[in-house]
Amino acid sequence: MLFWAVNSIFILFAVFNIDDPDWFLWIPTYLLVVVITVAYRKKKVSKKTVNILLLYLLSVFIISFFGFIELLDNSSDIMVSMKEPKREALGVLIAMSWVFWTSRQYK
Repeated sequence: MLFWAVNSIFILFAVFNIDDPDWFLWIPTYLLVVVITVAYRKKKVSKKTVNILLLYLLSVFIISFFGFIELLDNSSDIMVSMKEPKREALGVLIAMSWVFWTSRQYK
């Protein structure tokens, strides 16, 4: 149940980014998290694929956290005392944690 609930949250993250100027980065990123974790749980992809996804998420985290993402989206706003790049970095950090945890649960 937890597995499907968390993956549903990532689908919502993707939906919330439809009208974002940098949607082409965030929608595929969040949907990849769902697709790869589901495929890994069903033993359709290897651990190597999961590790490649983790490496991709780490690179997205870095470009978000250090503000390089503002090159794509300079309409940064502040919500919950955080600028948009930091919130996006937090979302990717959550995604990385979920992928890592999932890859350790379903071997």
